[in-house]
Amino acid sequence: MQYTIAYEDEFLLIADKPQGVPVAPGKKRSLCEALFLDRPELSRVKGYKEEEGGLLNRLDNETGGLTLFAKSVEAFSYFKKLMDNENIEKFYKAIVYETPNKTSGIIDYPIAHHYSDDKRMSILLDDRTKYRGKARLSKTEWEIVESAKNFSLLRIKITKGIRHQIRVHLSGIGHPILGDKLYCKKKDGYANHFLYSFGLRFKTMNGKEIKIEIATPFDKFVRNL
Repeated sequence: MQYTIAYEDEFLLIADKPQGVPVAPGKKRSLCEALFLDRPELSRVKGYKEEEGGLLNRLDNETGGLTLFAKSVEAFSYFKKLMDNENIEKFYKAIVYETPNKTSGIIDYPIAHHYSDDKRMSILLDDRTKYRGKARLSKTEWEIVESAKNFSLLRIKITKGIRHQIRVHLSGIGHPILGDKLYCKKKDGYANHFLYSFGLRFKTMNGKEIKIEIATPFDKFVRNL
């Protein structure tokens, strides 16, 4: 399994996770396992779970892109606090069905676990929506990059990453992500859905503002559909 290092300094390493690869150890070979073989010191950072080292964020298996690893306990605490306070901006690109009737927008429906399906999340459109557990507030900002035929490429910004947030939000406004097997009713046959974490903006521990952007595998895909 191949991955690349998108950014590194004395506090933080950011890997570009391939699509179809889990972040954390489980049934399939994960990014953590591959990275820790090359950089065993990262596995010794005390973070959320022992086998995850200093892993700070998760991406769905099918979502590719920027994954953060703290290089010390102090760095983990610092970046965790940034995330908890929504002080890290995360940018994604997604290909969705159809063209929204506006060029940009904000989706702010609360999100909760689906009332009967453990694999799915639900957006709370009104008081009649059934769900389990606690509903969490969330905000997904989007804008159209380009459109062609029956598809659009969107640029998306979030500051809080609730499970499946972007996927369920876009599906909820009638524009599910191409290839999304959970939230898109159309069966299009793609191995992975078209969602990629391509950008980050944050301040490092020494106060320097960092902005990172990488290419995605489908930047020009819409034009070729």
